[in-house]
Amino acid sequence: MCIRDRGPAARAAHGSGPVTDAALLAWLSSPSHPAARYLTARDLLEPRPDASTLAELRGRIMTWKPLRSILELQREDGSFPDRLKTPTARPTFWALVLMERCGLQVSDGPVARAIEFVERRFAKAGAVSYTGGGSGVLPCYAGVVTTTLYGLGAGDRALAQASLDWLVDHQRFDHKDIRAGGAETWPYRAPANFGCWESVSCYHGVAGAFRAFASVPAAERSPTVRRRLTDAIGYLRIHRLFRKSTSNQPLFRHMTRTFLVGDYRSGLLDMLQGVADADPSLVQESWVDESVAAMEALTAGGRVPLAMNYGRALVDTVPLEPIGQPSRLLTFQWLRGRRTLDAAR
Repeated sequence: MCIRDRGPAARAAHGSGPVTDAALLAWLSSPSHPAARYLTARDLLEPRPDASTLAELRGRIMTWKPLRSILELQREDGSFPDRLKTPTARPTFWALVLMERCGLQVSDGPVARAIEFVERRFAKAGAVSYTGGGSGVLPCYAGVVTTTLYGLGAGDRALAQASLDWLVDHQRFDHKDIRAGGAETWPYRAPANFGCWESVSCYHGVAGAFRAFASVPAAERSPTVRRRLTDAIGYLRIHRLFRKSTSNQPLFRHMTRTFLVGDYRSGLLDMLQGVADADPSLVQESWVDESVAAMEALTAGGRVPLAMNYGRALVDTVPLEPIGQPSRLLTFQWLRGRRTLDAAR
């Protein structure tokens, strides 16, 4: 099925108008949601507010009660407690994801302490590990966490760089007869046990690695990172970003179920953000254009709903926004990515 681009006017009529839609931006700028208000002012408003106004808006994020309820879980060593029987780094991973969602940076105390904890306890094999050892280094987790570190302004930290190097060296982008990716072997059995690198590389690892490579600013990408981005895009082109290679069906239900935290998963919204970061001109290809249309179909009045959350190792219910309601944080993410893609049409 080929869905043609309907143009800005048609997209507005469909319910997801351009990022300059005053009503939508006003909704995102509500004082009741300091995180979305700051992010919208920083990245979507034209003209952009001055530095003092942005600093004032940013300062209100840390006092926002829903975020405070997460930050208050942080222990003195920087970690976040695990609600599951077998402790892992996942609660701290997902706390970092949520802090990045809210616009925090590595200069903020809770972020800095959490990263330092992960560096001390969960990077013994070099790359980030959800268990602490080499058997916990998996491409899906390494990709999602590395992407988050870059979003937090911590891309220059040893943890991010070692994890990026691991993905460059080891992650595969194979699809049957097509072979691509790093050729180095990994001495631990976990990738084989989880099926990361079979004849068709596991989508979760490909998605995480793709997003990690895309999160590196274009001017800072090494030739090898650029090659791996090309490898990943080749794999994603076969799947038309998020579909089964043999049908129009999504690879997984979660692809079109929008979420704030997805554990090892990357959803359609995340993948389109990856495209916008990697090479927005890809929107000129039908497989990306169709994916944009599929994402727009998930919105209502331009607003992206929060369908569910994963990562229950941290909290049973993520308190930032209610499930089943329009999400300002997800809507901000979509508007920012779509603006980049639309500009490249």
